[in-house]
Amino acid sequence: MDAVCVESLPIAPPTDEIRSQVEAIATRLIEITKANQQASREVMDWLHVEQAIEKLGQKLEDFASLDCDQFVQEVKTRKPKNSGLNPKALKELREVYNDYAPNIQAHRTEALILETRLSDLVNQAYGLTPEEIDLMWKTAPPRMPITKAAKKPH
Repeated sequence: MDAVCVESLPIAPPTDEIRSQVEAIATRLIEITKANQQASREVMDWLHVEQAIEKLGQKLEDFASLDCDQFVQEVKTRKPKNSGLNPKALKELREVYNDYAPNIQAHRTEALILETRLSDLVNQAYGLTPEEIDLMWKTAPPRMPITKAAKKPH
């Protein structure tokens, strides 16, 4: 973005009610992000130390997007050659997944709901009509953080 262009963009003055809701949502989103980052770091560290995985790859770095069987398979793929999983190790691997992934997944769902609400509050602060909001979604770039499909009527 060009700074000169951004300087002239209008900033909607939120009502006290909107400001209060936005602040609460932003605080919760920060909490969720920190919790998910911490949980991911713990699993990544465990995979390095206990499973001797040098390079995790994108799938293991986002292990919570996998189901448990996919997680196990990806760990097996990434482990050093000739270091299979005995039943005890397999059980431990599944336990780690089940201890961490569901919480991260639940946080992601909550974050999407909060981000959608935040988007609605910003639109409300700007006083956008349903037609203007629809036009924004029709002309949105393909890599929007939230999608129109994720937005459900409240």
